[in-house]
Formats: sequence, C-alpha cells, structure tokens
Amino acid sequence: MFRISSILTCAALALSLGAALTGPAAAQAQAVTVNIPFDFSANDQMVPAGRYRISLQAPRYLSFVDTQATKRQYLMLVQPTGEQNSKDLGRLIFRCYGDSNYLYQVWMPGQGEGRQFVRSRTEQETLERKSSSLAYVQLPTGPAQQ
Repeated sequence: MFRISSILTCAALALSLGAALTGPAAAQAQAVTVNIPFDFSANDQMVPAGRYRISLQAPRYLSFVDTQATKRQYLMLVQPTGEQNSKDLGRLIFRCYGDSNYLYQVWMPGQGEGRQFVRSRTEQETLERKSSSLAYVQLPTGPAQQ
C-alpha cells in the first residue's frame, strides 16, 4: 500500500512540474538574438564574444545559447531588479574593468522588469584593484533568429 501511494505521489509531482514548465509562463518566454562584441563573465562563467540567443527561462534563470559554431548553452542565475518603461528597448549592461567585462543587468524588450547579476568573487577582487565603467549592448526588438 505504501509503495502504491509513493508511486502515485511521484506521478502527481511529475505531472504538476511538467504543467508548470509548459504552462502559461513558458508560453510567455521571449528570446532575442544579439551580437556581443567582447568576452565577458557572468555567474563565474567565462563567455566568449559572439552571437547569442538570450531567453528568460524562469523568473530567476537566463539562458544564453551560442548561435554560431559551438551551440553551447550558458544557464545563469539572476534576480529581478527595478522597473522600466514597457515601451523601452532591451539592453545588456556590463561592468568593465580594463579588459575584464562582467554582465551586470539584462533588460528584455517590452518587459517591465530587468534581471541583475550578483557580483562574483572574481569581480569583487577586480573591483578592488581597478575602477569600472559601464558598457551597453542594445537588444533587437524582433523575434530571435537562429
């Protein structure tokens, strides 16, 4: 009896998780393709310059997929940040310390809320040695291209 109950509970959990991942939130997923002209770091992941398809996978995860040779995917943990005008174009904001670039914020086109990265230990150490500036990469407003 306990085994049947455990199996039914696991099946119910799997179905509810599947529904959550494929339900209305997934239908609202938005992706844009952008060329990032320099190497950068985010969540302690080194990402080479290139063309990427960026999409919000869940409120706390962004996906960067290399659309050129490697097709590698980078999944990054983010946190929501302040509001923006829903008519505002999307953009990526990087903190730059000499030749080191760290992804700071992502604002998807037409989204009311941006996403922000927490400073990694490496960025914190770089910040202590060098002054920073910001670099912006504008996101296209159309659908992502392959």
